[in-house]
Amino acid sequence: MTSASPSASATCSHGTSGSHPCANGDLAVTAGRSRAAAGHVGVALVFRNVSRAACSLYGYPGVAGLDSQGRQAIQATRTSNGYLGGTYVARTVVLPPGGSASALVEGTDVPSGSQSCATYRALLVVAPGQTRSQVLRVSVPGCPSIQVHPVVPGADGAA
Repeated sequence: MTSASPSASATCSHGTSGSHPCANGDLAVTAGRSRAAAGHVGVALVFRNVSRAACSLYGYPGVAGLDSQGRQAIQATRTSNGYLGGTYVARTVVLPPGGSASALVEGTDVPSGSQSCATYRALLVVAPGQTRSQVLRVSVPGCPSIQVHPVVPGADGAA
């Protein structure tokens, strides 16, 4: 994976960003880098600005795990802490044209007691503040659930 040029990198803002919130047609959503440690699996959801103007994202994407028939089986819990990602603070991320922001989705494949572990082979993703969903073909275990963290600048989902 190549890194973005400095002119295309996202920035954070704690006040007025001077850009409009990203709209449905402003973003392309893809699965980014995956990582794993001690039974935990995470994948970055990457939101790239494909419009010609800067736009901003704030907060959490909507994420659902899909079963083998493509039906929503579970909603990701929105959380600011994660095993793989550290501690997150929701903030406005300004995306210049071509810039990216990301959010980490985490799950675990370690069962609790006699509980079996589901693995979701696809996720239904809605960018923060948007209404259009997209299916991403990624595998995330869900013992007993999955988590999603708020968007951060860059493409790796790291806090």
